[in-house]
Amino acid sequence: FTRGRCVDQLAMQNTIVGVFAAILAVTSAVSPGFQTALTEKAFGYIVQVGIPILEQQLSSLNIPDISGSADTPIGTVDYDLTSILLSGLQIPSATLVTSSSGLLLQASGIYAHATANWHYRERSWPNVADSGSADVSIGSVSLNVDVVIGADSKGHATLSAQSCSINIGSLDITFHGGASWLYNLFSGYIADDLKGSLNTQICQAAVSAINTQGNAALESLPVIVAIDKTSEINYELLQPPIFTSGYLQTDHKGEFFSIANPVEAPFTPSPIPQPTDTSRMMYIWLTDYIANTAGFVYQQAGSLQVLITPNMVPSFLPYQLNTSYFQDLIPELYAKYPNQLMELFLSATKPPTLDIVPGSAKFTIPGEVVVSVIMSDGSLQVAFVLGMVVYTDVSLAVVTRGSNQVVTANVTFLSAAISLDFSNIGQFNVSLLQDVANLLCTQFIIPVVNKYTAAGLPIPVIDGVSLLNADVEFGQDYAVVATDFSYNP
Repeated sequence: FTRGRCVDQLAMQNTIVGVFAAILAVTSAVSPGFQTALTEKAFGYIVQVGIPILEQQLSSLNIPDISGSADTPIGTVDYDLTSILLSGLQIPSATLVTSSSGLLLQASGIYAHATANWHYRERSWPNVADSGSADVSIGSVSLNVDVVIGADSKGHATLSAQSCSINIGSLDITFHGGASWLYNLFSGYIADDLKGSLNTQICQAAVSAINTQGNAALESLPVIVAIDKTSEINYELLQPPIFTSGYLQTDHKGEFFSIANPVEAPFTPSPIPQPTDTSRMMYIWLTDYIANTAGFVYQQAGSLQVLITPNMVPSFLPYQLNTSYFQDLIPELYAKYPNQLMELFLSATKPPTLDIVPGSAKFTIPGEVVVSVIMSDGSLQVAFVLGMVVYTDVSLAVVTRGSNQVVTANVTFLSAAISLDFSNIGQFNVSLLQDVANLLCTQFIIPVVNKYTAAGLPIPVIDGVSLLNADVEFGQDYAVVATDFSYNP
């Protein structure tokens, strides 16, 4: 059975640490753009969902044969326990808590039953041998494993079991068959020997499970997540996780990069304050740095621009792209280009910036509108260029798309400031175009921005994990998502 206990340890570590490790990846403090924290409530839930999975896995385990020797009233005997089958294993109590350098897994009150075939042979003459079946019961087992969590050179989280201790409170063997009535008299001698050997075997299996299975689970989680053909986001760990008495915190780079031309953004994240609330399972901090690096990437790639041609303007709008519609607003335009079609080219001249303050978030989009007249030969003549700074409000939400958890943003128009930056038709009162500028924002600019923000920011979590009842609040230079989660393998 002791091997069974060993398997118990292996499965327990594999299951609980595996679930934790994967969730952890969605969750240290060297200027992070993205930060997460797992709380004691999360650890309790991880144990809660891990124990039933563990007990189910143990029902089909193959436990290695056990051999040894024992001094008995009839002399020294060599014994073997083979064909060991484990059943009825229960783990009534287990906890996962933070330590100074990682996690401490503690399980107690573990008990189980096993059946086996036994064989023994006396070492001295007359070398009596016998065989039969046996029932093995084990109880009052406690297990402690320290797991150090760090980060490798590629920004992945790593797991390393540094110490393991186990105490088998009771182990009883009842022999059946052969001269079982005689062997049961000294079964305690064999049980004592089994306890000693099992202690080493169980811890070796636990360390192997954590180091192999745990790291494999962590390695499978992406550090780089592609958003579209233009950009990807880097979630690499900046340093090993930070452990406190109430939560585990990880700091991630949280920066968008261009796929075609990856360069660092020319700015850095603002500091994130320490968590003050640990009532939810997980907290996810999204700094304005994330959005600002995204704006930098898309503006540099030329993605934040739109060409508006006459056939793109809905007929219900009061202004169409013909100089006749601007005869009263800009007489100079109509006088020089009477009844001619127009074309508008809108683009962001600088990266958009997100400004988050407690209670609200706003986008500022610096841009320009190049107004051209379509000549009779199809060529374009620039009439004037408007400078335009667009101000928007921003709301965030956490949504589920298939198996993915995504933070999406919705941008709504607030106002636009316009100026005349260039003119081929002379000076004119640009304030008369304010209504036109507002229409451009609501009908064309905001939809383009929302096309990107609605795609959302993917949160890397293990398969089967879903965020529950997520709330979003704005702080100084960050948004924090407070959430619980569920796990369905």
